[in-house]
Amino acid sequence: MQTYNQNAFPPFRRGPEAEPIKNAHDQYDVYVNEEYIGKKTLLTQSEEVEDIVDFLKVQGIEGVSTHLDGDHFVIKSEEPEHLKQILQTYLNNL
Repeated sequence: MQTYNQNAFPPFRRGPEAEPIKNAHDQYDVYVNEEYIGKKTLLTQSEEVEDIVDFLKVQGIEGVSTHLDGDHFVIKSEEPEHLKQILQTYLNNL
């Protein structure tokens, strides 16, 4: 039987060839047209910040563009006030 270390965990690979590890509770600051709306916490490994766009489509919101800048998820819209209301409700009910 092979043991890796005293904690019995395999060695952690670091370096450019190592894939990034996603934390289960990553958080992103959500913005609409550069205005902060709230935080989106990813509660499971399968959740992604882009799930916000899927939610918006279900709500009938189309024609938005998004980009991720570090932990800032920015949504651009021609109808920012309506979008902000929907997102505030969404983010507060998670």
